[in-house]
Amino acid sequence: MYKLELKGTYYEIGKQIGKALEKVKSYPPKFSKEVLEKSHAYEEVAKKYTPDLLEEFRGLADQLDIDYYVPITLELTPYRFQMTNCLVYAVSGEHTKSGFPVLARSHEWKEEEKDNLAVCHTAPKDKLKSLGFTFHWPLVSRYGGMNEAGLAISSASATFDNSGPGIILNIATRWILDNCKTTKEAVKFLEKMPKVWGESYMIVDKENTIAKVQTHSKKTITKYSDIGFESVTMQYDSSELLSYVNDSWEGQDKVHSSRQNYLNNWFDNNKGRIDDEMIRETLKNHEHQMCSHEVEGLEICWSYILTLGKKEALLCAGRPCKNEFIGVKTPH
Repeated sequence: MYKLELKGTYYEIGKQIGKALEKVKSYPPKFSKEVLEKSHAYEEVAKKYTPDLLEEFRGLADQLDIDYYVPITLELTPYRFQMTNCLVYAVSGEHTKSGFPVLARSHEWKEEEKDNLAVCHTAPKDKLKSLGFTFHWPLVSRYGGMNEAGLAISSASATFDNSGPGIILNIATRWILDNCKTTKEAVKFLEKMPKVWGESYMIVDKENTIAKVQTHSKKTITKYSDIGFESVTMQYDSSELLSYVNDSWEGQDKVHSSRQNYLNNWFDNNKGRIDDEMIRETLKNHEHQMCSHEVEGLEICWSYILTLGKKEALLCAGRPCKNEFIGVKTPH
């Protein structure tokens, strides 16, 4: 695990990322000419929906003296990803001991990737400061985090079928952290942007507005919670969206149902008195496969608890059942 402090214009932040990547002997990755050319279509979509981030890629490429389309391909397109499965849930402040809303998340992938976890404190000029998480090479990207306005976001993937050029989840998350102050602003962006994969986003803000946004290129379904709790795992809840999925794996439905039923019962039994320790226990749970090691790809490389109002977030590198949570400063 390592930390990055990034600030300035987007181009300047890109240069800072480039300096960090200078130390990585395996960077930059190698892509064929054909794959690099395919990334141009994704860049065109980004020009419309996330234009500032292209300046960050330019700074990165200039610092390393590499082809601009190498980091573009790496982070804007789906050509280098392996399938992951994650879980996220949010609780409103009326149900926590602290009185603050919380977002909790486990990122499931290869456990050894915990060593490549990047904790990013980012302060783009004239935009929102944020605490965000990514790993290994994709340092423009974010796979979750919270910003100084009091908004937290993360997601769980439902399908990795590629529907063509759009805004990929890691770039959507970064853009929202930089620009959106409320859940409704984030929802508006997710609903209008073209999608690459099927993703279920969980968003909560300091006003306790919780939204689950299930996205697919063919349809997006948004649900605002009216009970102060919501969760997402590796599968859509909507039968219509499920009909679009062609890459599910055996046992996926069982894991999804076990987690959702467990979390719903946990919330019903504890609402009004939920604290960090209770949340940690949910993330460690084996009986209901919250912390599962039986299926390849369900290993946890990191977990975190983001409380909107506290000066520290809680972060665990590796499986939460055998590793400690540490404090990380939040943006304020």
